[in-house]
Amino acid sequence: MKSIAVLFAILFLAPALWSQQPTGDVEGAIRTYREYLTAHPDSLEARSNLGAALSRSGRYAEAIAEYDLALSKSPDNPVLLLNLGLAYYKSGRPADAATRFERAVSLAPQFKDQVTLLLASCYNTLARYKDAIALLAPLENEKSADLAFDYLYGTALIGDGRNAAGAAVVDRVLSQGESPEALLLRGTLRLRAHEHEGALTDLQKAIALNGRLPGAHARLGELLVAMRETERARAAFEQELAVDPDEFTSNLNLGVLAKQDQDYAPARRYFASALKARPNDPGVRYQLALLDVATGNRDEARKSLEGLIAESPDFAEAHATLAAVYYRLDRRAEGDRERALAQRLIDRQEAAQTGAAPR
Repeated sequence: MKSIAVLFAILFLAPALWSQQPTGDVEGAIRTYREYLTAHPDSLEARSNLGAALSRSGRYAEAIAEYDLALSKSPDNPVLLLNLGLAYYKSGRPADAATRFERAVSLAPQFKDQVTLLLASCYNTLARYKDAIALLAPLENEKSADLAFDYLYGTALIGDGRNAAGAAVVDRVLSQGESPEALLLRGTLRLRAHEHEGALTDLQKAIALNGRLPGAHARLGELLVAMRETERARAAFEQELAVDPDEFTSNLNLGVLAKQDQDYAPARRYFASALKARPNDPGVRYQLALLDVATGNRDEARKSLEGLIAESPDFAEAHATLAAVYYRLDRRAEGDRERALAQRLIDRQEAAQTGAAPR
């Protein structure tokens, strides 16, 4: 049986798939393409191949620049969009990758099969679990023996809170062997169900089998936070960032921990990295607003919170914090309004949990 790790290595480390690939001396190919483009700057094929060669050598920023130049001359070229999406994907920019994959498939639906797992992976990273499920669910009967598919589908189901369906996928994966990826899935499911001891066993075993498994240390860190073992959680998040410096959960949590320690400069850096992984994430933006409050940047905090509430009007904590900021800015009427809104939202949330009528 091929392990999921092998399948993911093929999926995640593949070179650009839609260009004529340079083989052998990649650096020599890069020089050749650059020389050719000096004389023929409008050659889309040469520029696309240069981007592919740069991507293959790990020079993703340069590859992206070349694909962008080609797209400036052929903006609706699905092949270029696919290659650009892959370069963004491999450089840790899932939001940009997803946008290009979506656009490419809208222009050339025949490419959908080639990007389905990549796009689902982007959606999971961005916490767009419903989008991942919508993409993957129609393929379940066809792909259920594909471990990479099951891993992505299980991750999406668990992330969306569909634990029973997620458990069925986990069982399917585990039936083929106790791989670290399968243990990570089951550990995540147990974490979401607050089964802390079982989750701890699964996650530690997954890490013992593969200490560089993406997401494993992050889930362990989340579990340790829930168990109030802050320093062990901090170490787990730092280990995750050693595997993936842009991983969202670890950056967010380390930012929160740094803010609690009043270590504000590192906190801001962690939050910036979290936003790189999930642009405009409301939770991170809220933490940045709290950071501005803590450092005396009240007007900046006000602007951020007003913008956040305009986009997420049911964000009770943001209303409450904005009320406090208004009071500090001597804008009492606005503070009273936001405090009342926050209380109504909190009452509504409590009523939904208990079944009681809101006060």
